[in-house]
Amino acid sequence: MKKTKKKSNKKTGQPHADSAKKWFRGGLFLVIFTFLLFSPSLKYEFVNWDDDVNIYENSNVVRFDVKGIFSDHVIGNYNPLSTLTFAIEYRFAGESPWLYHLNNLLLHIFCTLLVFMLMRKMGLSFLVAFLVALLFGIHPMRTESVVWITERKDVLFGAFYLLSLIFYTDYVRQKKGWLFVLSLGMFTLSLLAKIQAVALAPTLLLMDYWFSRHLDRKLILEKIPFFLLALATGIVGIWFLRQQGSLDAGSSFPILQRLFIGSYSFVVYSLKAFVPWEMSAIYPYPEKISALFYLSMVPALAIISIPFIKFRSNKILTYGILFFLFNIVFLLQVVGAGQGFLADRFTYIPYVGLFLIVAKTTEIVTDKMHRQRAFIYSVLTGYLILLSFGTYSRTKVWQNSETLWTDVIEKYPDTPLPYNNLGHYLRRQNQPERALENYNKAIQLKPDKSKTYNNRGKIYFDRGDIDKALADYNKAIELEPNFANALANRGSVYGVKQEWEKALNDFNKALELDPLNSSALSNRAFVWFQQKEYHKSIADFSKYLSVKPNDPDVINTIGLCHLYLNEYEKALTEFNRSIQLDATKGAFFLNRSLALNAMNDKKNALLDAQRAEQLGFKVNAGYLNHLKQ
Repeated sequence: MKKTKKKSNKKTGQPHADSAKKWFRGGLFLVIFTFLLFSPSLKYEFVNWDDDVNIYENSNVVRFDVKGIFSDHVIGNYNPLSTLTFAIEYRFAGESPWLYHLNNLLLHIFCTLLVFMLMRKMGLSFLVAFLVALLFGIHPMRTESVVWITERKDVLFGAFYLLSLIFYTDYVRQKKGWLFVLSLGMFTLSLLAKIQAVALAPTLLLMDYWFSRHLDRKLILEKIPFFLLALATGIVGIWFLRQQGSLDAGSSFPILQRLFIGSYSFVVYSLKAFVPWEMSAIYPYPEKISALFYLSMVPALAIISIPFIKFRSNKILTYGILFFLFNIVFLLQVVGAGQGFLADRFTYIPYVGLFLIVAKTTEIVTDKMHRQRAFIYSVLTGYLILLSFGTYSRTKVWQNSETLWTDVIEKYPDTPLPYNNLGHYLRRQNQPERALENYNKAIQLKPDKSKTYNNRGKIYFDRGDIDKALADYNKAIELEPNFANALANRGSVYGVKQEWEKALNDFNKALELDPLNSSALSNRAFVWFQQKEYHKSIADFSKYLSVKPNDPDVINTIGLCHLYLNEYEKALTEFNRSIQLDATKGAFFLNRSLALNAMNDKKNALLDAQRAEQLGFKVNAGYLNHLKQ
């Protein structure tokens, strides 16, 4: 009896008839192994590398303002769908980071499975599909996209991007219009998650090449909706970046030199796909372009030329390199945007192309070298173990802001930003002296950075060095006259000095620049309170609570305003709220006691006054005697 070879289904382009169990087990392994590799991140903190401004300092997130989410940018980035997911999570987890980390990890696992599925639908064998997906899931260059909460953008846009490719692949094979519509819909969602998704439009033409579709006018017209959406998103993205001033970063380099920055980045990304060594949260621009940047153009052009040489003879090389090129080319910083010219996260989708080349090459080599197959698989396994170890180690860098910025300082000790951000974290951790050392170092390296003076001013303010704080805030405002936070902080200094008019001038200007600046709102409210302008104080405090809800001290102060306005019922409501949020403060109970006494409820007023004493708050003996009568 003759053995028959299993044949692929030429009509559908499905892969060879590997058993469903094999694919299921492969997918299950990918899920479990990827989860275990990144699971330590579930215990990690937020980091002060945009997590703050994207989530718990983002008024649109805190207030769940959907209109604001879809109409505003966050530091120049228009990612409304990603921001919407943060807003949903904030409703459940608030400022507890575990849920955000969990969802990042789950989305990455989902993307890994989508890569596995895409490879299968492209007609590749189980071995190739599994290797591509495994490399995608565990590669150290994934760490930034998965463990950094802010990079929800990557794993979310990646999920919709891959879904769009899968639906398009099904459309090519089945010719059903609804699949094309689904692909376009997923593309739209991907664009709303991150602008990097614009690369999908040319990538679809590459998918046509993969399936040997003849490039003609009809095929190009078919892609018009994708290109129009990509163009519109690109224009909006550039407009927001320009509005924020992010496009000015690195602009000191002339355009010719920026081309070599692009070629250098392209070569570095290519190499790190295979040897992901020396990773950093920031890769600061060099002071000047070295010979290495100019020489990088040679290997860059050599790599790019391969698809043109092998276009007809080697579909894997052509597809893999062009997939990588199409998806990385807009991120090569030929037009500067941001504070660094490299970023590990930029490779999240582009590396699929290079991983495909690695996986297919492995399959070809093992097929040709039967006797060495065990050795080849051993080497491959060792390489994958090294990658896994590298990823596991790299995740530890993102535990908190201190571990993150310490790592950057070790690699780039002459860059001011990590010192400033580390100082900010240490100040929040009640380590003012260490924070001050880092701020001083940042100022030494870059004495014209307004934010560092503002941050150092907070250290001086907290420890009572009012004159030094004022000097730093003045310097920050001198460098950046429209710096809302510095104006709000200087207003606080004037408030301490009881120079009320100066304080109000600074608070008013800060709120003109940033109407929801929480510091300016709360401090102006206290000034109004001191001046017995209780209605104005309530208005500012209420607006503050729309940005930072459930602040018991602010709620209690609103209660005092109502008390002094003889609005006892309203005062009692606010005092009850503050005690519900924090029942450890004796002042809260005494204030409620005052409201109850004013409402002739001496019995409960006495209980609250006694509770205030139990909590260590000194209560006037005459008031206690009055309640006991």
